[in-house]
Amino acid sequence: MKKSTDKINIDRNLRSLFLPVLMVLLLLIGFQTKASSQEKTLDWSRLAKIKPELKVLVLIESERALSLEDLATLGELGLVPADRDPALLLGLRQAIFSTRLKRWMNRSPLPDHMKGKLLDRFIMSGIYRIGFRVGKEGYLGPLVLEVTTPRNSFGKRLLYSENIIRPQASNETHTDPAGNRWLRVDYPEVRHGQTIKLFLAFRYLVDMSALLDHDLMLVDQLQNAPIPEEIHPFLNSGYKIDARLLQAVAWAVQGKSGSPNVRLEYRRLTKFLKDTVTYDKKKRDHYFGGKAIYSDLDNMYQDIEVTLSRRLGACPDTTLLECAFLRAQGKPCRTAGRFGHFFSIVCTPGTGWMSTSVTPTGIPLFIAPGPDHIPYQKWKPGIPLKTLLLETQIRIEAAEE
Repeated sequence: MKKSTDKINIDRNLRSLFLPVLMVLLLLIGFQTKASSQEKTLDWSRLAKIKPELKVLVLIESERALSLEDLATLGELGLVPADRDPALLLGLRQAIFSTRLKRWMNRSPLPDHMKGKLLDRFIMSGIYRIGFRVGKEGYLGPLVLEVTTPRNSFGKRLLYSENIIRPQASNETHTDPAGNRWLRVDYPEVRHGQTIKLFLAFRYLVDMSALLDHDLMLVDQLQNAPIPEEIHPFLNSGYKIDARLLQAVAWAVQGKSGSPNVRLEYRRLTKFLKDTVTYDKKKRDHYFGGKAIYSDLDNMYQDIEVTLSRRLGACPDTTLLECAFLRAQGKPCRTAGRFGHFFSIVCTPGTGWMSTSVTPTGIPLFIAPGPDHIPYQKWKPGIPLKTLLLETQIRIEAAEE
């Protein structure tokens, strides 16, 4: 009986010791989490040396209402309103401005009644608008339309999304293996001249630290690590991306043999393409100016042989070239797009997928699921559609600490 009583007392003593130990462990975990969070603080001075042209957002707070003279002063310092017409800032006591990192770091002092800080996290909300017009004369029949909608991406977490379609039609959203969010709209009948409009609302939490962790230009040290097996398909040729292209192979062998430095090779590639291919401004203006007509949007992406022979192309065309040339050199590459721009994403040894084009306020729309090129919009049957509307407007707010 005494042994049983002793055992109960020992158990009680152990429990009384366990609780303080548990509390200490929880406190240590809390301190480590806090320290880890502090370690992720951005070193803006370092970033300014490596990437001085980086677009950044600045919260300006004023002791008095912003005046026209204040806006002019801020403009002279390289600060422009990030998300609205300057007239809409008059009378406010705080507003968010955009500038280049080097301008902010090297600026003259702000007026005494103002203070400013770089935003490392912010909320971005807006509406992405797309409009089409049926261009086939005499057409009266079905149309199935699929477009990519705002999606998650490096450093950008989609908090909310909503779609409105006019005229109304049966629709559904599905996500492919790469995380692209496709909106499919089924019209049982459309006619020549009919206009279709899609309004895609979104709200993002943007984390600059996570975003810049995937910026190819900011990679500190490229490790000599093997390429993961699941990435191997992005080394091979794909639809409209021919890694066996003679010009690509010739460029690839000119690089430093066995060099793991993807960043330096990408810089060499962009210089080569800039010297070889003139930017097709007319093509861009047609597409965003409501003049482009395609029966299949795949036709907007020029074959790489044609781009090289014409020495003329826009970003949909040069992105295909980038991936063909990088794959020819044994560097995994895939195509991607945000509103207003197509670019490539490259897998670097030891660090994973890195973006060749990073901007804090870009709206991510598409990442190629596999080695093949696919357009970010598609429809059936292949009737001519005129892109009437392609625009976005955003609002930016500082995220709560």
